[in-house]
Amino acid sequence: MNYEKYILIALLGAGVILTTGCSYDKTAYEPPAIQQRADWPSSVSFKTQADNAVLTSMTVADIHFVPYQAELNSLGRTRLVAIASFLERRGGQVTVDTPRSDALTQRQRLSSVREFLLAQGLNDEDLEITAGLTRGRGQDATEATLFYAQNLMGGGAAPPAPAALMQAGPIAGSE
Repeated sequence: MNYEKYILIALLGAGVILTTGCSYDKTAYEPPAIQQRADWPSSVSFKTQADNAVLTSMTVADIHFVPYQAELNSLGRTRLVAIASFLERRGGQVTVDTPRSDALTQRQRLSSVREFLLAQGLNDEDLEITAGLTRGRGQDATEATLFYAQNLMGGGAAPPAPAALMQAGPIAGSE
């Protein structure tokens, strides 16, 4: 008789566990909100640095296209939107660096980049799009500090034109 009582309690307990476990909806899980620490840099500084990289090297590479195709992927479209804003303000040359592509795919990719930039409202006569290696000379720490100070601390002032940066000379050891 004592065993029957314990078996009954165990079965009731197992039934409660099974019913609560089965009714738990795992798809309704929401991860906790990311807590932003006050001493962490904001996303503004990361965007500023990404814009500086685009300004320094206006290049579209294999990673910006659907593999083995001329179609731009979402990363490529986002990059070309950023490049278009710099081309509109300052001009420049876009380089399509796709060395792993065959000649036909490379021509089609050049065409895709041109069509996308034209759709962004740029003038066809002002567009310079070439195939080849990245022509950006890079950015040294002094320039990065200057951009950071002007963009983040200076209230969003525009960075200097690329011609002004070229006066700084080549990076040591790059020649």
